[in-house]
Amino acid sequence: MPVDLSPAGRPSAYPRRPRFWPWWFCIWLVCNMVGVAIAMLVWPKGQPASGGAFWFWIVGVPNGAFVLLFGIERIGHEGLWYRAHWRNHHRNRWLAERLRRAQRPLQVLGVGYCLPLGEQTLTLAIAAAERLPVEQIPRTGVERVSHARFEEADWTVDVPTTADFEDSEESFDAKPEPHLVSLLTLKIAQSLEQLSGSLHALTCYERAWWPQVRVLSEPGREQAEVARVVEALRIAGLPSLEVQAVLASDGLMVADSWLDAREARPLLVVATAWHEDGPPEGSTEGCVAVLLSAGHLKLPETVRVAALLHRPVQGLAVGAAYGFANAALWGKTADASLVCAWITRPVDGCDKALYAAHMDAISKDEAQRRPDRIVGDFGDGNGWLSIAASVESGVAGGPQLVIDNMQSAVLHVMPTTTDLPPISDDRPQA
Repeated sequence: MPVDLSPAGRPSAYPRRPRFWPWWFCIWLVCNMVGVAIAMLVWPKGQPASGGAFWFWIVGVPNGAFVLLFGIERIGHEGLWYRAHWRNHHRNRWLAERLRRAQRPLQVLGVGYCLPLGEQTLTLAIAAAERLPVEQIPRTGVERVSHARFEEADWTVDVPTTADFEDSEESFDAKPEPHLVSLLTLKIAQSLEQLSGSLHALTCYERAWWPQVRVLSEPGREQAEVARVVEALRIAGLPSLEVQAVLASDGLMVADSWLDAREARPLLVVATAWHEDGPPEGSTEGCVAVLLSAGHLKLPETVRVAALLHRPVQGLAVGAAYGFANAALWGKTADASLVCAWITRPVDGCDKALYAAHMDAISKDEAQRRPDRIVGDFGDGNGWLSIAASVESGVAGGPQLVIDNMQSAVLHVMPTTTDLPPISDDRPQA
């Protein structure tokens, strides 16, 4: 859920400092005039107008009344001032703690992908700037559509898995029986194999601390997506991890929910795109997997932090600039320090919104990367595709802004030689 700072309210206004001149001078003058007049009227006629008692009533009592009035006013003013001061003090401490939690990033421990790129990598494809979607006839249909897809002829294939060897009680020479799996499941398995080293290392803890998997899914397809990822884990020879489906429209906001949950376990986000019929114009097929950690666990020596992903922001169509500025705030990043923007499915007037958010450096074309224009539209997984492209490119010159429609987040890519320690936190490490 978005970070809500509204409970802090507005800062309390300090009371205006009273002006001694001319108001208090007039009050002093009135006190002395009225006090002297009253003292002269009540002074006994038989006593001489002199002595300590006379001057006490003539000078002391009027000035004492003035000092009393002035003290009452000062006590009220100081009380209001300290009330506003301490309320603002506690408000600032609450905001600082809230901002500290909101600005806490997720560690990107690795990325894996499988896209119809041929023999080249995602970084090389983006650098070549050659559009991969081409006009072709879909798998079903007769009208040509510009899209990118895998060229395998069969949608399903027979694949033996490591589980067949483990569960078999027959002799060692017995061969496992192949079973039918979809091509997309194989592509997911290929993506997960790129993370196998880190996933195996992270399962050295007790099972309660093993990574969890979140797969982006359209409504009504949750069970099928979960079953597909579970099967892909078996094919890739990875441990059996807990898999749950989340709304595909959440996109990058899966990271926001994970930060709010303050989970100590790592998170594996899987996003897929597959079009058996009627592919959207300019779309692509494939799978992207991103392994994240909140930094609560001490990482094994073989696992390195590739990047830091800060809390994403879901902006409004009428306030895109505010959303970008808010993402920079959660990323503890000055607007002018952003060096690159990864933009997919840009909103109308995206460059103007970046300029309005004082992000002049990335509002120009030379500082922007458009992976969806090269590999095709990856749907709700575009944000994760941009993260994978950024991490693989190794651009570590400064913070980068990932933009997918109205979602945006700051990403810091670490140099490959950096051994980054876990993020400090008050929670115990497992």
